[in-house]
Amino acid sequence: MSRNFIDTELLCDICFVQFDLNNHRPKSLPCGHTICIECVQNPALGKKCPTCRKDLTADPGSLPDNILAIRMIEKDGAPPRKVARKEDTKMQQLQRGVEAGRKVVQQLREVVPMAVAALNRQLVSSVASLRQIEEAFDKLKQVAAGSEGTTPDLTAEQLQLVAQLEDSLRLLTTNKCSVVAEEGAGVAAWKASVLLGPIDHILRPLLLLLRASGQLTKVDNGAVAVPSAASVAPPRLSTLYIEHKDIDDDGHLKVNDILRNGLRWRNIRTINNLKGRDSEKLLRVMARHVEELKIVGLAGPSLMKEVQKMSSLKKVIVKCDRNLVDYPDLPLQLEELSISFPSENQLRCLRRMPMLRSLMVENYQCPNVFLTPSQHGALLWLGVCLNENHKSTMLSLIRAFAASLQELQIFCGTNEDDFPSFFFPDLGEDLAECSLEALRRLVLNRGSTSECTDGYACLLQRQTIRDVLHSSVDVLCGGCQSSSVLA
Repeated sequence: MSRNFIDTELLCDICFVQFDLNNHRPKSLPCGHTICIECVQNPALGKKCPTCRKDLTADPGSLPDNILAIRMIEKDGAPPRKVARKEDTKMQQLQRGVEAGRKVVQQLREVVPMAVAALNRQLVSSVASLRQIEEAFDKLKQVAAGSEGTTPDLTAEQLQLVAQLEDSLRLLTTNKCSVVAEEGAGVAAWKASVLLGPIDHILRPLLLLLRASGQLTKVDNGAVAVPSAASVAPPRLSTLYIEHKDIDDDGHLKVNDILRNGLRWRNIRTINNLKGRDSEKLLRVMARHVEELKIVGLAGPSLMKEVQKMSSLKKVIVKCDRNLVDYPDLPLQLEELSISFPSENQLRCLRRMPMLRSLMVENYQCPNVFLTPSQHGALLWLGVCLNENHKSTMLSLIRAFAASLQELQIFCGTNEDDFPSFFFPDLGEDLAECSLEALRRLVLNRGSTSECTDGYACLLQRQTIRDVLHSSVDVLCGGCQSSSVLA
């Protein structure tokens, strides 16, 4: 047994200080875990084992020593061992094979049920999309058979569902697939380019899952083959930034002055720092080409009605007025959205956005809502900042996108004194019930300017959450930028 291994094993599970015979004497808990006497006597522990969260019924002062750890300390870390014997090369190779095989079986036992669950969710989502399109198709046939005249136009959501179903069919009937698997820089890699036969049942559904998560994108071969024409023009930015000089003394945006200067706004793709009264007039003129929009100050319903009409919009950063509720729905084609003080209908329409990849929701103040799971499985990043009175809405929002979510950021305090309105003592158990099977990273934010002031409470909080999530999830503190929790 190596010295490195011994030093690691003789660390307290909470403070990460090496055990000794004095202040950090190893104590055995009734559940079998071991921590030092100093951490046992810390009131922040709450009389629970920090590893398994079982109650500590015994008096902390009467807990017995971990005899094996004490003996190893007394012998300066030398573990009791038998007389060393030499293992030949064949035994070492077989031992490595046994260890690798056990890990393979263990991981397959974990990921196979997860893969089956993901494929079942894909099936449920496809069934729901089919029913929605069938209903629209039946209604359109009824209208066409009647005497109402012209048939209504298809909605953007219906057109998007049709395109998704057609793409899904193409993936399920594809006949060739190329794969490259890389373990890391300088490590082994595997490559394959195979013709898919009728027995290759597993690969095609996996392609659907990759597309749903946004990791597999459609490429137009013709567009790739033909290079774009070179630009014959001086270099210029494609962003219109609203400056202080663009606002008059009454707080109105000088729309006419901006439009007179064609070099400022021609061919723009982004409007940044939009503010001032009559901002909606500027959006009416530029709505067709703008893809990114950041609104500063409070955006009223009239401005958001113009935002809703912007069919090319992909990214929006906006803060609504908490005192107003008559807001229109958000544009369903958005890919990135940051919204503060959203209305109830704005929050509900999030799950209907088929291309939404990144979402930040802050300061929801309306009545708590329950959101059904999204049918699109596209959201990869979610940030939430909701107080304890809207905890049920926060968890409902997380569950709605749990199937695809890879990173989750939650604003929360480490204890009742640290952001008391944003302290969630049962956060770990709540997240464990959200089925975050795709999650890779959880970040606990402490505020934009605040550092983590209570390192012990932060570590205990992350350890508690880490114990109930999947072993592959990295749990970090946004204040101290630390992920040092026990495996």
